[in-house]
Amino acid sequence: MNKKPFWEESYKKQGPADTFVDDKPSPEFYDLIKLLPRAARVLDLGCGDGRIALFLAEKGFDVTAVDISEAAIDKLERLANEKDLPVTTIIQDMQDYVFKNMHDLIVAHGCLHLIERERWAYLIKQMKSHTSMGGYNVIAVFTDAIPPPPDLAEFTVGLFKEGELFEFYQDWRIILQQNYVLEDEHPDGLKHRHHVNKIVAQRLKV
Repeated sequence: MNKKPFWEESYKKQGPADTFVDDKPSPEFYDLIKLLPRAARVLDLGCGDGRIALFLAEKGFDVTAVDISEAAIDKLERLANEKDLPVTTIIQDMQDYVFKNMHDLIVAHGCLHLIERERWAYLIKQMKSHTSMGGYNVIAVFTDAIPPPPDLAEFTVGLFKEGELFEFYQDWRIILQQNYVLEDEHPDGLKHRHHVNKIVAQRLKV
């Protein structure tokens, strides 16, 4: 790649987690905090500067946050320290993450399409097998229903086919399944349009 994606610049800013103009977590996370056990173990893959990880840590969950960007993790750690939140951070490409523990919630929100298809397929299988019985996975991805914006085309190397994310979770309980067009705006006025597939699924107890 000849350039870095736009979000790298936002990670270098000293303010709050603001890769998106609306820096609040998606609505499903407000619902999940009511369902997760106390001190639930959470893994956030491709966490960025911590929009989701920090929110969940504030609710008392045991959060591990993984991202390839050193700038993102530096910012997340600073924000966590400001609020005295114990977030475990790891600088690593999510596709190389070695799963060692079981988790009550595993998140891959807006990131899997940034790695090759065979790698994200393997990663989803690892996410599923390392989710505790009764635990949850939350995944949001961009699909090929809309071509990627020109400035992101070289980064979205693993766009999902429309609907194929949902096929991975046919053996789980589907809490939320959405497909929609996202028109997002970033702090410097940059605007994008994506087609999104999102799923919240629960591993069935046996």
